Amino acid sequence: MKTISILLTAGLFALAACTNNAEKPLSETEKEVLAQEVQITINTMMDGMKNMDVKQAFEANFLLDKDFKYIGIRGETMNVDAFTKEVHGIFDNLEKVDFSFSSPDIRIVTRDVAIVTMPYKGKFYFPGSTISFPECGSTLVLQKKNNKWEVIHFHESLQESEFVTTDL
Repeated sequence: MKTISILLTAGLFALAACTNNAEKPLSETEKEVLAQEVQITINTMMDGMKNMDVKQAFEANFLLDKDFKYIGIRGETMNVDAFTKEVHGIFDNLEKVDFSFSSPDIRIVTRDVAIVTMPYKGKFYFPGSTISFPECGSTLVLQKKNNKWEVIHFHESLQESEFVTTDL
């Protein structure tokens, strides 16, 4: 009986060791594959911003639930409702937009969490006015749920003292 208990216990430990991927460190190859997955989400977001498509840029790539937080370039913190209102208020009224994105820096933290930093600058063309902003730093935290990377936190900040200039 003692032998069976020892074998059973050893078998359970072996099974736990084989199924517990969370404890294993990520290999460089795994990080590269995960970074490529994250890059696809970021590319879709950037393309949506360039195309003035709120659904493609934000709604399809962001986990817009009660826990979502956005910190805007003026330092204000927004929940999901305020963020959604903000992006629709801007993108739904644009005539055209001009974005210049730097290459994103993707840091894989775990198999299901990534942090992306990405500077960009842009110009919004509204009827009768243009709003420009200098290089803006953005940090996005993404979580992989159901095999899909989604932004769960988004923070932007200006890297210069001036916020925007308006040409009338």
